[in-house]
Amino acid sequence: MIRNLKKVLLSDPSNWTYWLAIAFITRLIFFILVIHFRQYVKFDGFWGGIRDDSDGYLIPFDNLLKTGNYYPDFRMPGYGVLYFPLIFIFSKVIACNIVIIIQLILSSLSVYALALIAKNLFNNTALFHIAFYLFAFSSFSSLLDPVLLTESLSTSTLILSTYFFTRFFNPGKVYNLFISGGLLTWGIFLHPVFCPFLVFFLLMLIVMLTRSIRKMFLPIFLFILPFILFDGAWVLRNYYTYHKVTPLTRSVLFPWVENTYLEPIVEFGKTWGAGIWFVDPKGNDLSWFINNNRGPIDKDTIPFPNNIYTSAFNKDSLRMLDSTLSAEQKNQYNNAIFNKLQIYTASIKKEKPYLYYIKSNGHRLKEFLLSIHTVSKLYINNRVTFFYNSYYYITLFSGILGVLLMIPFIFKLALQSIIPIIPIYIIIIHPFFIKYTENRYLIPAYPFMIICASYCFMLIYKWVSGYLQKQ
Repeated sequence: MIRNLKKVLLSDPSNWTYWLAIAFITRLIFFILVIHFRQYVKFDGFWGGIRDDSDGYLIPFDNLLKTGNYYPDFRMPGYGVLYFPLIFIFSKVIACNIVIIIQLILSSLSVYALALIAKNLFNNTALFHIAFYLFAFSSFSSLLDPVLLTESLSTSTLILSTYFFTRFFNPGKVYNLFISGGLLTWGIFLHPVFCPFLVFFLLMLIVMLTRSIRKMFLPIFLFILPFILFDGAWVLRNYYTYHKVTPLTRSVLFPWVENTYLEPIVEFGKTWGAGIWFVDPKGNDLSWFINNNRGPIDKDTIPFPNNIYTSAFNKDSLRMLDSTLSAEQKNQYNNAIFNKLQIYTASIKKEKPYLYYIKSNGHRLKEFLLSIHTVSKLYINNRVTFFYNSYYYITLFSGILGVLLMIPFIFKLALQSIIPIIPIYIIIIHPFFIKYTENRYLIPAYPFMIICASYCFMLIYKWVSGYLQKQ
């Protein structure tokens, strides 16, 4: 019986119908559980969930259909690849339901693709099985599949792009690079922060094809062609609209934050590592400035850490600055608030460099990696929550150890270096440069950390087995 069970669970990786069926069933279970248990905002007839920033991806295409103008345009139009053709044919409700079904299907495909990446890069079937099951049963990677956000699609496109990219080197069919470049371009239009992956993949192509300069041109051209075509069209559109060359996005801030009293608040909060997610007033320190009809604020309720104050300001300064002004009044006094907060921000940089350059980044990194709100809010029961929280942390720390173990691949510029580079970049860019702390931005990196964790588990198993054999 054990032998039969092993044969079933460790079936050959080439048995794609078997593995895709398991992947789809596990993802479908999470899909249904999220819809049932997570209390996302919904609209009538829509099965999935939306968040406050979902409108930024949908409304521009609603306006494009109605008026012919893509506006507001602070988002790149990657989400419209699915959404826009559907609203031509169906109602918005049906279109949105189809979008999350496609997200579910692509998420399922990405589970199998990730396991194949692990197997092909390291020529190890055991890595296929470890990576497949770790990813298939991971809640963190699948809880946004039924939500109208870019994380599900961007994660799937990044995995599938990597799969076709690595597949080019075995068996060497050049069309794989065109597919890979197209998927990565889609991922960049979903998450512009992915753009450096295009450069890294190109570097890997050049390194792997240096033996034949003549044979290098076509693969590189096919890989880069989708980005040239689609981003070229996007640049032309932006130049026609704004008379400026804008290859990606015009701003990383929401339009309702730019040029208002909220913009200097964001910069002020970054000095000590505060979250800047205004749409979640209960979970964000900076939402204290917004008030949200909470009435007068006593100075003791100020949620900021005590070590941020300098010779330029203290708690009373912030209380007087915020007072009980409404958002309209704050906009009226926008320049005064802007100047005050600029002074406060500059004083922290000058008087508390350790807080600004070191401690704030450490705080953001901690929040980015460890505040798993996405998982912990799936309240089926406490045991399930505890299990999946533990699942996440074990995989995370094993993945970090696996990244360290894979560093030699990076120094050699081996093809395997793709795996650790992706999570290293995503973990660095968000807390340290963009200065975002929200844990959902880690989701595209998490599958590749799963491969790193699988690699770590495999090495530990080999070391332990070797040690026991010597005894």
